[in-house]
Amino acid sequence: MRKRKTIVGLLAAGSVLFWAANLISAQTVSTAADKTEGLRREIRLLNLLHGLELTPEQMRLIRDKAEENKRQADELRSLFQSNKEELDRILEEIRQYRLADQDIPQPLAQRYHALDTELKTERARLEETRRRLARDIELGLDRHQVYALEKYVPCVIPPKGETQIGQAVDVQGIANRLARLRSVPDRAYEKRRDLLIAKSLEGIKLKAGQAMETEGEEELAEKIGSFYDRVRGLAEVDFEVQKEKLAEEFVSLVKPKPMPLDLTKKIEIFLLSPEVIPILSAELNRR
Repeated sequence: MRKRKTIVGLLAAGSVLFWAANLISAQTVSTAADKTEGLRREIRLLNLLHGLELTPEQMRLIRDKAEENKRQADELRSLFQSNKEELDRILEEIRQYRLADQDIPQPLAQRYHALDTELKTERARLEETRRRLARDIELGLDRHQVYALEKYVPCVIPPKGETQIGQAVDVQGIANRLARLRSVPDRAYEKRRDLLIAKSLEGIKLKAGQAMETEGEEELAEKIGSFYDRVRGLAEVDFEVQKEKLAEEFVSLVKPKPMPLDLTKKIEIFLLSPEVIPILSAELNRR
């Protein structure tokens, strides 16, 4: 009996250690992912700021507006935190009544609506403040900077050229891949055509980091197949002349269509972000 208890105790201890190890592992992965995404955000922001070529006065303007936005956001977060315990308690009470299929008592409903309205009002106030701060920044930008911001697409590796802003597209690399596609013998291509299209789709979804609806995937697969067939059907001289345009066409074909953002929203997301404050402060100190 004693030996059996010892074994059960060891198994229980092992289960606890296994659970704890899994928890620590999950937390480590989450922390690493947060750090990685934070680095990506900072690099994208650096690309934007370098591309805008801000003057010191503009840097101070953006930093001051971002600091004001952060203060307002911190106040709202503090308000939510101070009311969280009461809100959770109210929601738990409401849940219990609904589990029992009972009506919500009037005082409880009134307290919920009052607290919910207060929090929504403060959130709306913050959003209005953020829009005002974004408009202030927009007024402080030159016309060419506004244009650059309108065209900005977040990226980690900026394109080469005078304006280090936007999303880099390796046209030459794509053109080389299209050339390799043309070099595949006809019989091998016909046999592997579906596989090549499937691999292209997988790469597109991986890069986009999102799932694709089945109907949209089928339509895109058909377009990719038609494009590959057309590229292979070109004469060698025609392909050499058109290969860069074909590469750009392929990018346009497979690139996910982002939701369009107006200028004010872009300023809110990028130039009013907390990450912009230390970046601009360091740059102003350096200058």
